[in-house]
Amino acid sequence: MSERRKKTVVSVEKKSPLAYFGADGRPPSIVRFERLYLASFAVSLIGWAFSWQQTADRLAIDPKTANYTWLLPAALVLSCAITLTLWYFIARRASLAAKWVVTILTGLAAVRFAINLMVVAGGKVPVTALLLSAAILALSIAAAVQLFRPDARLWFGEGLDPEEEEA
Repeated sequence: MSERRKKTVVSVEKKSPLAYFGADGRPPSIVRFERLYLASFAVSLIGWAFSWQQTADRLAIDPKTANYTWLLPAALVLSCAITLTLWYFIARRASLAAKWVVTILTGLAAVRFAINLMVVAGGKVPVTALLLSAAILALSIAAAVQLFRPDARLWFGEGLDPEEEEA
């Protein structure tokens, strides 16, 4: 009976790709994603801090937005909530949908950055803002790339044989 039990354990280990992950059960690529993504988030908060007063002043000057002083803090809270929710569902819950949302948002950020480069040529964007945007984008792209590494694909349940998914 003990031989049979050993065979069962070996058989389960062979079929479980998650057995090769780190001590906390997450693959190295997901841990790197988490660090890069949260670093990008931290730099974006620095960007918010640098641009807060200028953005608040622009809202206050325009008569159409002068009554919406709550808009800036609400946008910050919403941005933080979305970012941290996506981080949680990817890094802790292996959500394939969240993976694709982050990938699409990173692609859109790259397009926005390219468009902003044209605005910079006109001299309307401070260099500090451009450097922060470049750092955020670089960290975001590096984080998104981690989501497509082989061990991360296993984390999301991609690339498994149908028999392995059932086991």
